[in-house]
Amino acid sequence: MKLINGRQARNFDEAAVLAFKEAGVNDISVHVTDLFNPLVDTTRLHDEAKKIITYAVRNKYGKKSEWKGKWWYVPVPLLGYKTRDIPHLGVEIRTFIVAAAEVEMLDDSYLVTLVEVIGKPETLRIPMVFLKAILDDDLGRFGILARSGSQTTWEIPGAKPVRLPNDFISKLTEMLQWQSVVSWLMEFGPQGRSIVPLVAGSLLGLMFQDLTQPISVGQQMWTYEQLVSALGGMAYPVTETKEMISRAASNLRADHTLEEAIRIVLQQRGKGEQP
Repeated sequence: MKLINGRQARNFDEAAVLAFKEAGVNDISVHVTDLFNPLVDTTRLHDEAKKIITYAVRNKYGKKSEWKGKWWYVPVPLLGYKTRDIPHLGVEIRTFIVAAAEVEMLDDSYLVTLVEVIGKPETLRIPMVFLKAILDDDLGRFGILARSGSQTTWEIPGAKPVRLPNDFISKLTEMLQWQSVVSWLMEFGPQGRSIVPLVAGSLLGLMFQDLTQPISVGQQMWTYEQLVSALGGMAYPVTETKEMISRAASNLRADHTLEEAIRIVLQQRGKGEQP
C-alpha cells in the first residue's frame, strides 16, 4: 500500500500513470486500459475500496481521522507469450485503486493520494489461432461450448477450451479493425515490444498454414479432451473412456497424433480384456 502526500491525481489518466508506476510498467499507454476497463466490476469493489482507503488513512493519521474524496479503478495488464498447449498470448490484469482524498482531523487537514491493488487478478488466454480468426473476421470457425451474459467459452481444436469476456472480444475486434496487432502491442511498452516478434511470427506462420493443405484432425497432436471426445464418439461411456486413457497413460507421448493415441488406448483396452 502506498500513501503519497499531496493530491497526485485529478483524473483517470493521472491515476493510471500512478498505477503503472506502482506496478513497475511505467512505459505504457493509458489508452491500453480502454480494452480492460469493462472487466472491472466497480459495483462489487466499491465497499472494499472504502475499507482500503479508511484503513490507510486511520493507520497513518489516527482512528479519529476522517476523509473525503474520489477514486479511480485502473486495470493494469501484464503480457506474456506462452507456447504450452498451443501458442497464446497471456494477459494478467491486476486492478489498482488510486484515491485522492482530503484527510480531516480535529485541528488540521491533509491532501493524500493512495495507490493500492484491489480485488483478485484476472487472467485472459488468447490463442494465436483465435487472434488470427478475429483479424480474419472468422470466429465462426470455433464452436461455442457455453455462453453467459458476460462470457463465452470457445472450443479450440487441439487445445483446451478458452473462456473470454464478451465485452473484451467485442472491443478487441473493433480495435483491430483500425489498428494492427503490432501497433497495439507496442502501446504496452517494453513488455509489449519484447513479444512482438513472437506474436507476429506466429500469426505469419498461421497465414502460410492457411495457404497449404490443412492437417486432418486425426493427424493433429492429441489432447486429453479430444481423446475423450473421439472415444465417446465410438459409443464408449465417459467413465469407461477416462479409465481406458488412464490405463494407457504410460504409453502415450505428447508427440503422438490423435489417431495414434486412439490406437494405443484401444490396444491397451484389448490387452486388459484378454483372459
